[in-house]
Amino acid sequence: MAKRGGMQSILKIGFIGWLVGAIVCSYAQAAIKFARFPAPSPDGKQVAFSWQGDLWVAPMEGGLARRLTVHPGYDFAPIWSPDGTKIAFTSDRYGNDDVFVLHLDSGTVQRLTYFSGRDRALGWLPDGSGVVFESRRDWEPYSVQWVAYVALLKGGTPHRLWDVAGTPVAIAPDGKRVAFVRRDSAWWRKGYKGSAQGDLWLGVLGTKQFTRLTQTDTPDSWPMWSADGRTLYFVSERDGTFNLYAMEVDSRRVRQLTRFKDDGVRFPQISAQGTVITFEQGMEVWRLDLKSGAQRPIALFAPAQDARLNPEVVRTFSGNVSEFEIAPEGKEVAFVVRGEVFATRFPEGGTTQNLTNTVVQETGLSWSKDGKRLYFAREVDGQFDLFCVSSEDANEPRLRRTTRLKTERLTQTPESETSPKVSPDGKWLAFQRGNGNLVVRHLETGEERTLVESWNLGTFVWSPDSKWLAFDMNDENYNSDIYIVSVEGGAPVNVSRHPRNDYAPSWSGDGRVLVFLSERETDTLNICHLYLRREDYEKTRADRDDEEDERYDAPKKPEEKKDEPSVQIDFEDIHLRVRLVTRYPAGVQEAVVSPDGEQIAFRSAYQGQSDLYVIKWDGSDERRLTTGGVAPTAIRWSKDGKTLYFLSRGRIQRVAASGGTPQATRTEVRITINEPAERTYIYEAAWRVLNETFYDPNFHGVNWQAMREKYRSYLPYAQTDRDFTTVVLMLLGELRSSHVSFSRAGADEEETPAASTGMLGVVFSNQRDGEGLLIERVIPNTPAARKDVNLKPGERILAVNGTRLTPTTNIWQLLNNTVGERVQLLVRQPDGTERTVFLRPISTSAFDAARYQDWVQQNRRYVEERSGGRIGYVHIQAMGEQSLREFERDLYAVAAGKEALIIDVRFNGGGRTADYLLGMLHVPRHAYTVGRNGKPGYPIDRLPLVPWTKPIAVLCNERSFSNAEIFAHAIKTLKRGPLVGMPTAGGVISTGQATLMD
Repeated sequence: MAKRGGMQSILKIGFIGWLVGAIVCSYAQAAIKFARFPAPSPDGKQVAFSWQGDLWVAPMEGGLARRLTVHPGYDFAPIWSPDGTKIAFTSDRYGNDDVFVLHLDSGTVQRLTYFSGRDRALGWLPDGSGVVFESRRDWEPYSVQWVAYVALLKGGTPHRLWDVAGTPVAIAPDGKRVAFVRRDSAWWRKGYKGSAQGDLWLGVLGTKQFTRLTQTDTPDSWPMWSADGRTLYFVSERDGTFNLYAMEVDSRRVRQLTRFKDDGVRFPQISAQGTVITFEQGMEVWRLDLKSGAQRPIALFAPAQDARLNPEVVRTFSGNVSEFEIAPEGKEVAFVVRGEVFATRFPEGGTTQNLTNTVVQETGLSWSKDGKRLYFAREVDGQFDLFCVSSEDANEPRLRRTTRLKTERLTQTPESETSPKVSPDGKWLAFQRGNGNLVVRHLETGEERTLVESWNLGTFVWSPDSKWLAFDMNDENYNSDIYIVSVEGGAPVNVSRHPRNDYAPSWSGDGRVLVFLSERETDTLNICHLYLRREDYEKTRADRDDEEDERYDAPKKPEEKKDEPSVQIDFEDIHLRVRLVTRYPAGVQEAVVSPDGEQIAFRSAYQGQSDLYVIKWDGSDERRLTTGGVAPTAIRWSKDGKTLYFLSRGRIQRVAASGGTPQATRTEVRITINEPAERTYIYEAAWRVLNETFYDPNFHGVNWQAMREKYRSYLPYAQTDRDFTTVVLMLLGELRSSHVSFSRAGADEEETPAASTGMLGVVFSNQRDGEGLLIERVIPNTPAARKDVNLKPGERILAVNGTRLTPTTNIWQLLNNTVGERVQLLVRQPDGTERTVFLRPISTSAFDAARYQDWVQQNRRYVEERSGGRIGYVHIQAMGEQSLREFERDLYAVAAGKEALIIDVRFNGGGRTADYLLGMLHVPRHAYTVGRNGKPGYPIDRLPLVPWTKPIAVLCNERSFSNAEIFAHAIKTLKRGPLVGMPTAGGVISTGQATLMD
């Protein structure tokens, strides 16, 4: 309430300042560019918009704007009420997007929605009594489609506008007809032609009357009604650019209103009186006068002193470590926070020093053997190069202590150099050049050798004697194997030789063992062990027991200088010496062998949570070192093999290999962030990633360099993270491609955490004609369906934790932050009897999962009822491991005994399992097995995959995407069965992701 009160005071001062300034003086003014979401007032005389994350208003003719809201959250998408006294808007003030209303007479802000999903305002009810917004809550199948809801100004729980999926929506002035968009592609993607493009439809509230208004192969969206309800305005890309059109609803006659080329119309709104439409185009706000057809940009200005965003901020981070490297002597550690390299003492931590202090990203840390120099990669001029930092003070070589740092640039070639790794003897620096070349550089002479030429190099590691490098690399069939190559050159040797992926080699300190991750024998990555010498592999358990006994209490000898390890490798049939150490269904995500080669530290979630484990090389003596899901990454051993170091939730931690309580290294750092400069860097980095990796070197015919320059000009005006994200998305949209996107990382320490709404497991009726809320449906396998709760359709929830549900009570506000908590409900049965029940609400994601299963069961019952039990039904939710296993289960549990099977891949977002599915569905029969008195069949345990050879039909729609499309296309091409439904989206590109500085 303190923030809200303060904001009200500022708003009132702002209104006075607006009037005084207009009368007596002329303030210094700054031009407003890239204002967002312009909204005309009902009379068309003013325009509201979002800029700098706040709401502003200005005369429609242009001129000085005044600020309406001041809040750290992002306030956007303003929409005037029909009477012009209020403005609805969307904001993430409480961690996720909710709907608010600004009362212009008082400056107060009213919150309308309280849900942990995303809500966004779309418009007003014609009488101004409530706001229409889109949300994914409790009705559509399982949170895969947007539905229009209504939040009334008087309060209460929002209700569905109607039981129809599809947004945005626009309610006609008569309050009966609704124009809406079925399907819609990303607004920022240009040139999409396919089944997922939006079309305009017309529906009548309270009926089942629907009419399709447009049917083109390009997107039609953003419907807007004229004041008399006879004309529907909308945006379409039918001429190659998003432009405004008008349709006479009765005759369906369409005329074009704007004729922009290249950059089109974004986020249009029409005034309530129907005189003007405002919209974004380029970096300007435009107006279109509907009577005259005149259109022009609106020149907007802000008082120069009113730019509230500080370009530089100082932030303190106690975590956020993305990588670390311990110095050879173990007394100092270098680590990276938000792309900056720091050093502090180790292991306790303490005072830190920034070693780089740049805007760009630094990554890939490696110490010199003497611990006096630190090597890393830095992005410069659109690519990564290698650098070295050291102390210029001969009396203080410690990087965390010196006051005189020296930074040297080591490479400057046309290609990027990344992942520097100093050899154990300190003489060589190995690194990756371009996308896949493995290069070594002699640190004294500067001599370089390219050891491996590749298009897709993975991770690599030095042998302890500095004579070999082990690495993983893909072949032309995208299968990754482990290779070893000599520093002296020569052909790399494939030491794993397996048709399933092998990754991430780790070399023991004695040089005798390689450990890596492999998919062999399992569908997930597990640990493999490889003795490099044949004699080690050939030792029996008795031999090893005898060696251990010899070492146990051997007489002490005079201390002698230990010889440096000398790695010996017997390459002949080396792949036959690979042994699988673990076979966990949940897999292993990271594994590192101990210095003596006897133990392996690894991360796995096979016991339900991602934690740190240690196991002996032969799979025995496993120990769990952490609990609670610490999700360790960057695991490494101490030199003596007694301690393990790792990252957990952005903090450097350590734990004894024998067990104990993990301890953290203190790494508190202060960073001065120049936000404009940082955003420029991240923009350039995003452009570079696509420039280096986009599958089409011609960029779909787009001048990618010109696009870089074009959208760079937006950056000075994209002063919030969300506006900056929009700029990058528009850049990516120029590629006219699927599988491209850009998003921020998760919330950091300073951001407001979103509330977690507790879900009871019910769907409420739209009826608001009685006390409390009427239950329309109860979702199986939710708290409401539990035997001891047993809520039923037709019952009413009257109170939550003692708070009565009145017409002004929003139940979602009462259920926020109740996930897993004991909640009391007062329930009235249809006969008037009241009862009290207790339950523990579940998260929205758990509720969505239950809704999904309920949706599948409804479809299954429908198919079985209509076919008389002869046809089975399965839905494949995603092309991933879990859905594959569920499909395999259902072939037995659901399809057994059926004559045919319907396979549904609607709303399937893709993945990588199409070939597995096809292998199960396209099995040639070569024999039958008939037991005595049995029927013809075949032993399932002899087959690599569970087969289905009976007839099938496959359902798909415009939301079947990527690998789901490959599956559907293969079914049709191979003539395995009929393909039924809508054409799929047309987005089939193999993809990956890159993480930028923050």
